[in-house]
Amino acid sequence: MRISRGRARKITAVTTLAAVVGIGPLVFLPINSAAAAPSEGGPVTYVNPKPGADRLPRIPASSWVLADADTGEILAAKEPHHQYPPASTIKVLTAVTLMPHLDLNSTYSATFQDVNQAGTRIGLRAGMSNKVSDLFAGMLMNSGNDAASAVANAAGGWEPSLRLMNEEAARLGAKDTVAATPNGLDRTEQLTSAADLAIIFREALKNPDITKIFRTKTLDAQTVNGRLIHLYNHNKMLQLNYPGHLGAKTGTTSMAGKTVVSAFKRGNRTLIVALMRYGSTMERASKPLYDWGFANAKKVEPVGQLPTVGPRPPVTPRPALQVDENGTPKSGQDELLAAVAPTANSSSGVNSSGAVTVLLLFAAAAGAVFGLMRWRARKPTA
Repeated sequence: MRISRGRARKITAVTTLAAVVGIGPLVFLPINSAAAAPSEGGPVTYVNPKPGADRLPRIPASSWVLADADTGEILAAKEPHHQYPPASTIKVLTAVTLMPHLDLNSTYSATFQDVNQAGTRIGLRAGMSNKVSDLFAGMLMNSGNDAASAVANAAGGWEPSLRLMNEEAARLGAKDTVAATPNGLDRTEQLTSAADLAIIFREALKNPDITKIFRTKTLDAQTVNGRLIHLYNHNKMLQLNYPGHLGAKTGTTSMAGKTVVSAFKRGNRTLIVALMRYGSTMERASKPLYDWGFANAKKVEPVGQLPTVGPRPPVTPRPALQVDENGTPKSGQDELLAAVAPTANSSSGVNSSGAVTVLLLFAAAAGAVFGLMRWRARKPTA
């Protein structure tokens, strides 16, 4: 059935108005469908309240998702599939992907590539060794870009690690995500969405080694030669002892702005909030959504569903790759190097579903422009 241009505008306007003010049944796009495009009325907020539900609070963020971590139900969302740079929130995907592949008790010697990463660092030194578990802690607690580079190189190098990360994102159904670095430093091709951040964080909550790090406020990471690296969790909600807080990962870059994903538990319910390009502080921006979500979880119909995935395919943890300061693998590791070598069926390190999404959006835009040109050509001139 074809819808006239005027009727399409009216449907968009009514849907947007109902979504923003939170009245009446809402026509919504499933959260796990194709990326939601901005309407003529601006950003769209999705909520489907029942009688008696509280008004949805105004959240200072360009995009956000509020989801139930146990059921996967999306309670409310704003532009959930709009793609933005992830900043350091990509480190959750790095941990989810690489931690099962590595022996956390093995050690890794940092390279010049690791220690020369820009931005926040924990202070690794080239040629000095750290336990892999401490590198993951430094990556998630301090958001160390050097630590993120180190765990990627410990797992076989950036290229194979990024290939695994994009494969894991695709397995989880995080179709808006393309990982181009293990630490989230800006790359034009590196993208994610609020929906994907919720998907990936939900998976992280299943890993006890990751959740232990999320709940750790301080830690002294010890190098093999005895030097201590003092780690301090940047998560303000943890440091301020917010009741029921399960963990968070923040990120800030010039391209991404501020982004955060976190989880809280109250009673038998666990909620996840992902915010992209938000204002204020992480705790002030997140808390109103959590308060509303816990109070209204039974008073709204879900507007979508996070993807359901089966158990993770089993992998055998392996020792960290031993390299010199320049990143050249040391001898005697042929079996390990063979394990991380790309196969004929491996992707090139870019999320194929994300690439397809970009191509489809480009094709749709081109079709729209072509159609508009034909419509204008038929339109009588004044």
